[in-house]
Amino acid sequence: MLKLDHALEWINLSASETLFHQGDPANGIYVVLNGRLRQLQEQNNISGNQDKTPPDEVKYTTIGELAQGESFGEVEVLTATKRLYSIVAVRDSELARIPRTLFEILASEQPSIMFRISRLVARKIMDIKGLPAPENKGVGDNGYKYDFNLMIPSSKSVSHIHTPHDIRGTTSKLTTYRTITILPVTGGLPVEAFAYKLVLAFKQVGCNTIGLTQRTALSHLGRHAFDKLAKLKQSGYFAELEEIYNTVVYIADTPVNSSWTSTCIAQGDCILLLADVNDDPKIGEYERLLVKSKTTARTELILLHPERYIEPGSTYKWLKERSWVHSHHHIQYIVNQMDAESNGKSESINGGPSTLVDKLIQTEFSRRTQENLSKYVPDSIKSKVELFSAKIRGTKRHYYTSVHSHKSDFLRLARILSGQAIGVVLGGGGARGLSHLGVLQAIDEQGIPIDLIGGTSMGAFVSGLYAKDYDIVPIYGRLKKFVGRISSIWRMLSDLTWPVTSYTTGHEFNRGIWKAFGDTRIEDFWIQYYCNSTNITESIQEIHSFGYAWRYIRASMSLAGLLPPLEENGTMLLDGGYVDNLPVDEMKARGCSTIFAVDVGSVDDRTLMKYGDSLNGFWILLNRWNPFSSYPNIPTMAEIQMRLGYVASVNALERAKHLPGVIYVRPPIENFATLDFSKFEEIYKVGIDFGREYLNELVTENKMPNIPGSKANLANSSVSEFLTHRRNSI
Repeated sequence: MLKLDHALEWINLSASETLFHQGDPANGIYVVLNGRLRQLQEQNNISGNQDKTPPDEVKYTTIGELAQGESFGEVEVLTATKRLYSIVAVRDSELARIPRTLFEILASEQPSIMFRISRLVARKIMDIKGLPAPENKGVGDNGYKYDFNLMIPSSKSVSHIHTPHDIRGTTSKLTTYRTITILPVTGGLPVEAFAYKLVLAFKQVGCNTIGLTQRTALSHLGRHAFDKLAKLKQSGYFAELEEIYNTVVYIADTPVNSSWTSTCIAQGDCILLLADVNDDPKIGEYERLLVKSKTTARTELILLHPERYIEPGSTYKWLKERSWVHSHHHIQYIVNQMDAESNGKSESINGGPSTLVDKLIQTEFSRRTQENLSKYVPDSIKSKVELFSAKIRGTKRHYYTSVHSHKSDFLRLARILSGQAIGVVLGGGGARGLSHLGVLQAIDEQGIPIDLIGGTSMGAFVSGLYAKDYDIVPIYGRLKKFVGRISSIWRMLSDLTWPVTSYTTGHEFNRGIWKAFGDTRIEDFWIQYYCNSTNITESIQEIHSFGYAWRYIRASMSLAGLLPPLEENGTMLLDGGYVDNLPVDEMKARGCSTIFAVDVGSVDDRTLMKYGDSLNGFWILLNRWNPFSSYPNIPTMAEIQMRLGYVASVNALERAKHLPGVIYVRPPIENFATLDFSKFEEIYKVGIDFGREYLNELVTENKMPNIPGSKANLANSSVSEFLTHRRNSI
């Protein structure tokens, strides 16, 4: 590369700057030296014609993102075609361009280069053309063959109803985030204190991470670090940090008009917007700067809560006007006067971090004391102590909910941002899905954190209960009450109707689900959640992670014939199990590295039939009455229709089993029928006994996957290297 330096073109792109547009001539191959780029496909210009659509009418789809060390443009250069995608800088980036002429000279003098490029291009062309990979057809665990491509595609409006980008395209490559910016919505928020905890959590999940404030940047680069002439010095310093650390956290701890705040926005691969849930959800001054900068970086909203409780509908107030937010997270963190004062002091360039660290240690000591009180002191004494302490300090009685270390919100956020999230997917199966409760309890007892959860049908209901409170304790009572309602004969009889579309009106079933979730929306759930349904109007799979929880969980549980389809904007939604009874693909697309997939569906009957080219119904009837018959039970018309409905789901299940990082779990629930809701305790016991045994077996045989940060304790962790040490100015 050094010998070719004189022939290469070095390019610097600012954040949101376009390198080239789809349909432009391909004049070279590019290599990302530093930064991050996004590949966009213009829907109105897929063919690359010259009739340009007005900018306001162009619709883009995110194809992928390019990080440090990746190359692009080889396909167009070798095939002599125009650019297939538009390339936009997510943040300030440095590129090297290999001109077409130089590449042709290198290929003629060094044939080995051509071989390597050809392999790379072949893989990219297969991705572009959508050609099936060799492993798309395989043999399942039971020896039967499955077509892994037999799947109904998901709707493009996957997650956030207000998100202008394709969520799948921006979440599948979370592991390549090198820089994260923490930006407050408005002034007065504890940005540096929050960053301290997040950086610590990153280290505890195995990511070598550093936090960078204005004070530390100036101490390294000098007081003129952010002048226009110092751009080269900045980029060199930031590039060096990215070489040393896995993740660099930029902390916008300065006023909104400062150069450092703009630098933080321009340097972020992912921008975390920090907000206090008790504040006014109006657009803040920092957000206006963010929108004005036209950054294309992924933006996620962090809502800080004093307690683990979310008022139904409160999250929607924050999201409805923020079309630039791709996702959101709920974090328990008390924003008090002490934090605000600490944040204000930290803005001083000459101030040291000792005051902040001392106050953070005091906060952690207070939290640990409260946890010990909740463990060992009776409730009556504990309440008196808390009340007396609050009176002395003159503060509100907000205190941290006692949680296990593996359920730390900061560890959860760090795992998600570093691409190491732990996901759980619960399948559908009617009453057999009651065993999900036992499996979840076993996972919780084992100390395994759950960062994301989703499911289908009964799995959607149980996973929704867990995601809502992130606690196994309240699920038992709510689930048992729901089962009691739907298994009541009198309630079912009162809900019967003339069977044109279904046998019941669905009112009692709707009421039972609403009793469990109320007016809570999915975005109000403490951890990220989704469920799926089958859109029989559009013939697609729908993924729901936004809107009223009871409605979409009801859609995911709508068994055809028993319940009427749920009407949604004129379309009809039915049980998600008809398309994918164990939606692992969606969990994988959201960046989970380890996924526990719990299957409770009915066993797929593959018995071979031999009855010739014609079939007499009377012979079938006599054959069933004959106890000595050696012929298998030939399916009825209803059974054939049911099998047709689950063809795609069966193949999706086998595909899910073979995905990397998926731990397939199958409790022994074959003896229970779909409508055996009266056997709640028995099925629950099967789930918890099997879950404990299965997880212990994984641990004993060293098959348990690595759970980053599962044994971490924020209070006892080291605070070394939160901020960079001083180095001489360049």
